[in-house]
Amino acid sequence: MLKKIILTLTLIFAFASMVSATAPLTSNEIERVIATMEKLEPYMDQMETEMEEAGGHNTDVFDPDMMKKECALIYEYSAQAKKIIKDNGFSAQTWPETSGRVLKAFVSIAMEQEQSAGMEKMQAAMAQMDADPNMSPEHKKIMKEQMNSMMQTAKAMMQVPKADIDAVRPYFEKLTVAVD
Repeated sequence: MLKKIILTLTLIFAFASMVSATAPLTSNEIERVIATMEKLEPYMDQMETEMEEAGGHNTDVFDPDMMKKECALIYEYSAQAKKIIKDNGFSAQTWPETSGRVLKAFVSIAMEQEQSAGMEKMQAAMAQMDADPNMSPEHKKIMKEQMNSMMQTAKAMMQVPKADIDAVRPYFEKLTVAVD
């Protein structure tokens, strides 16, 4: 009896993990995200300007769902923005999810490409701290711990499925133009 219960629970958990697994991004989805972003550019610029002027928008860059939330905001921004998104085959649910995944993979690729330069800058900053005679050893230790913590947080935040990175990589240049 116990074996049957364990087997049943194992099958339920296996099935649940299969159902919750996200399907890999397709070329069609990525191309539609790029086309949508290109058409949304004036609306995104306008929304950003209005939010900055109002002072009411505070983006948490350490929020793993930040990109998804930002994409959801543009959907609700104006009727024209919503129409562009819908005309490209997205809904209120699929636009933030799909575009958020594409952008997260894009940022992950960019971080991967900039990692060596970033590590060099980090090492230079740490060497500068070590050489600073005005900084106590305790303060140096705290600063190093904070820098390492920030790097670990950034890496953890950008956990992206390899399949998404592989799917987005051929579109990196197009996405670079679309997000500029």
